[in-house]
Amino acid sequence: MSSVVERVRRRVPWSQSRMLALLAAALAIGAPLRTMFYLSDVVGDPTLFLALTALSLVGATLLARVLRPPLAVGVGAVLFAGGLGAYILNLSTNPAITELLGDTAALLTGRSLLQIAKVRLWVLSFAPAPVFLTWYFALRRWYVTATLAAGTALAFFALTTDAGVVTTLLGVVGIAATIGFGTLDTLSADEPTDLTKRPDAMTDSDGTERAGGDNDGIDAGRRAVLEQLAAIIVVPAALSQVPITRDSLLSYDDGSDGQTVEGSLFDAGESLSVQGSISLTPEIRYTVESEEPRYWRVTSYDRYTGNGWVRTGNPTPYDDQRLDSPEGETRTLRQEFRAESTIGTVPAAWKPVRYSGEPSVSVSSEGGFQPDGTLSTGDSYEVRSELLVATPDGLRAAGTDYDDATIELYTQLPDSTPDRVAERTAILTANAENPYETALVVERWLQDSKGYSLDVDRPDFNVADAFLFEMDEGYCVYFATTMVTMLRTQGIPARMTVGYTSGQRIDENQWVVRGLNSHAWVEVYFPDQGWVQFDPTPSGPREEIRQQRIEDASSDESSPTVGDGNPVEQYTPSDTSTPAPLTETDGTETGPTETPTATETDTSTGTAGASDTDEGRGLRLPELPSREEVTLGVVALLGIAAGARRSGLSERAYRAVWLRYQRRVDPETDVERAFQRAMHVLAIEHRSRKSGETVRAYLDAIEADNRVRRLAALRERLRYGGEVSEAMADEAVEIADEIVSEH
Repeated sequence: MSSVVERVRRRVPWSQSRMLALLAAALAIGAPLRTMFYLSDVVGDPTLFLALTALSLVGATLLARVLRPPLAVGVGAVLFAGGLGAYILNLSTNPAITELLGDTAALLTGRSLLQIAKVRLWVLSFAPAPVFLTWYFALRRWYVTATLAAGTALAFFALTTDAGVVTTLLGVVGIAATIGFGTLDTLSADEPTDLTKRPDAMTDSDGTERAGGDNDGIDAGRRAVLEQLAAIIVVPAALSQVPITRDSLLSYDDGSDGQTVEGSLFDAGESLSVQGSISLTPEIRYTVESEEPRYWRVTSYDRYTGNGWVRTGNPTPYDDQRLDSPEGETRTLRQEFRAESTIGTVPAAWKPVRYSGEPSVSVSSEGGFQPDGTLSTGDSYEVRSELLVATPDGLRAAGTDYDDATIELYTQLPDSTPDRVAERTAILTANAENPYETALVVERWLQDSKGYSLDVDRPDFNVADAFLFEMDEGYCVYFATTMVTMLRTQGIPARMTVGYTSGQRIDENQWVVRGLNSHAWVEVYFPDQGWVQFDPTPSGPREEIRQQRIEDASSDESSPTVGDGNPVEQYTPSDTSTPAPLTETDGTETGPTETPTATETDTSTGTAGASDTDEGRGLRLPELPSREEVTLGVVALLGIAAGARRSGLSERAYRAVWLRYQRRVDPETDVERAFQRAMHVLAIEHRSRKSGETVRAYLDAIEADNRVRRLAALRERLRYGGEVSEAMADEAVEIADEIVSEH
């Protein structure tokens, strides 16, 4: 057994450089793996992804010594082709190849993978090939080829915008370090493997002392590699500190320090990131003619990532066909919208079925309209909507016969969602007997227990969990996100919706909609009925803030006008109540009947693990740095270390300490160390020993004094006599200290 181990050891020299190269290769493939894990975690349990990744790594490790590289490439191709085939076979639409090509083109031009409905299947199909190839070639010491596989995967995720700044930076550092340390591994292949000897203490095979053991070619290669590593690590680490903003053709900034509510909700995009503190803008966006006020819906989002929302699926062209009505009984509402500023959305009451006007529109995946371009001031369009006519009793009786597609899409939660969210919701809704009552309880509990504020600190982790357990106040996005999450933990399909509230009424059937009317709410699905609106945000405080902002704007500016220059004047006191989602068949609005209340267990003690006491809320612990800040800090330190090594600063610092301080070990080690310190000083003051030059000849050539000769004699006794006393070691160290201090 020992002979086998020895043969393996000789065949696989695990030098320091190779170890560093393999660690860097792990970092290189770890960057895209981190992105894939995040995507898998968002849409479901990542256990299968972790299992596939582990199998790929184990397979690459086992095959690295027995499988030739061309065959390994073939294995990687088979893994990729097999995964791609599995993905295509599971696509629900036809033709699958056309959809796949369309998705691929969209991904390569900046679309996030999270916008693909079956992203988890895509990740499981994609992951094994780059993992296997990267680790296989790294173990084979084909470092450039290994980084090609890892870099291709990372570049793809960078194009899809799924790899963040920190992940991309780590991947680039890993790729650069793999190539750099791999080069060092190759350069040091012929070096002695005894790393315990210093270069200046080596001897030739015949016993003649060598003046130095450094290989000039190896040193030059190391310097070149370290120079590249320093540049590649330090520069990205510094650039990563520069704020990165997302440019947009549409700006909703009102000039204030914080982002506006409108800007935080949507710009007709396919994703929404939950922000921190925001502000309100009173700028007029639309005038609306309608027989009744409604929530003017823009879009909804189905996939929750923990810190934001994504709308999956692809829009389809609208060619004047009538869209599907809700499943239940409906009535028709006509609305006419006129844009009062450049805008990129086409709001409408839910559910819109017909559209006419400019610009042209597409049909989004959830069945609403989205513009193909932007609206300019004066552009107008007309929408006909079919409003759901439902009663509380009808919704209570709707049941839970959801189809599989609805369950899969609208009950999804990140696997990182803490269990305490479901536990708290179950306690709150213990008295509810059906999904409708559950939604009402959650809606009213959030309205009653949480305050409304635009000045909040964005949580570092899961937004819904933080708002439910750690925050006292928030604005509409926080309320809606939390309610959807709570309902989904109970298996109730729900989605987050954004748009505008009804606005300021200025005539019998006319409303002015401003940026400050931007809002987020919740839609819950009921079988044989459709999507029903719920709004967990407290309406009173919200409307007070909005009304105050309108009054402040009116006092600072001239009276705004709409349409053909008509001034904006209040027709009746603003309707601050939430437009009711439920209507009787005769058109009269009605509220829900008797509703179960939240159980007292939660309001008094909460669930296990929740710190909701006054003492807990009053205790403020110092904020820890985020994972991104820690990562960037580590990368910056690595860059500084590489730069110090490249400039020789680290070597000079080490030499300065090594020269001036000698830790006592044993007489033999102490004498040898003292001799080396003295020789280093002599090399600086005179010259280094030549190759093959004996110590005595060297000392004669530089006319060394008696102290140095005495130290050389002590060292010679050590080398040939084999023993030195403690007193001799003390003498040697004292001589070396004197020589160093004089230097």
